[in-house]
Amino acid sequence: MTTVAIGDLAQNLQMRRYNSDLKTRLSTLAQELTSGQSADPAKLVSGDFAPLSAIEHSLNTLSSYQMAGSEAALMTAAMQASLTNVSDVASSLESSLLIAASSPETNLLTSTGVDAHEKLDQAIGALNASVAGRSLFSGMATDRAPLISGDEMMAALQTSLAGQTTAQGVSDVMEAWFNARGGGFETVGYVGSEEPIGDVRLGDGATLSLSITAEDQSIRDVIRGLAMGALLADGGLFAGDTTERAKLAKASAEQLLTASGPMAALQGTLGTAQERIETIQVENTSKSAILELAKSEIVGVDPYEVATELESVQAQIETLYTITARLSRLSLTDYLS
Repeated sequence: MTTVAIGDLAQNLQMRRYNSDLKTRLSTLAQELTSGQSADPAKLVSGDFAPLSAIEHSLNTLSSYQMAGSEAALMTAAMQASLTNVSDVASSLESSLLIAASSPETNLLTSTGVDAHEKLDQAIGALNASVAGRSLFSGMATDRAPLISGDEMMAALQTSLAGQTTAQGVSDVMEAWFNARGGGFETVGYVGSEEPIGDVRLGDGATLSLSITAEDQSIRDVIRGLAMGALLADGGLFAGDTTERAKLAKASAEQLLTASGPMAALQGTLGTAQERIETIQVENTSKSAILELAKSEIVGVDPYEVATELESVQAQIETLYTITARLSRLSLTDYLS
């Protein structure tokens, strides 16, 4: 019988090729074991990618919905925090104003006015908040804050109130400044967009409208009450007439109390939107899980079989290394003996 000897170079090349093939297979098996999916899906679907493509498309769409939902959840949570801040600020001032109104004393009225001005600044600061560089209450004008500063607003109001000598007169002017069409609030105080943010698509047939802006009537009413109280910081208001100043303090407290109901309703509306976002997010997560399961049934692998083959390939590589090491140490004497 004729034997064919393999030369050292040919043998070396053969061993290297075998080693390369084993390493490639090991890498493929490791990838499949980690991902749980076949590295060659075309083989599993026999070239028909239509069902798999449809699943992938649906998963990508749901991923987009989830991202939009996460952003909406972040925005609404920040908006709710801002409205809560405004409500708390207004509520904390009511009792101080009523005390000042019931005990008309110049220093008390002035200090209450200073406190009201600080709380006006806090409320405006909360409404001018932004998330990820986007203003929360500016409507479509997310690149800028919706309200001018407290100092700027009080300066504009002082101009409009020039010549008023009674608390009732001040209340009437402020009501017009904040509520009249084309009044001071719309032309000077609010610098956001009149157009609310467009609807956010959260799922198939599910959209959410975040239409709350700092122009909302309930927000205007709170800001008006705080601004009325802030006027008391001017000791010369009404030429120092404590009776009229006390009346203004009472009017400010009543305004804040009246505004608390609509503000709570606004927070409730926003809370409903938050619940809807959460519900839709849960639904989208469930749909994604079902689709991932369907995808796994198409291109998935048996982790036990893959792990078993992986161990087998590792053993083959170790055996190959052992043989290679022994061959490299083989001497002429060993070969002839």
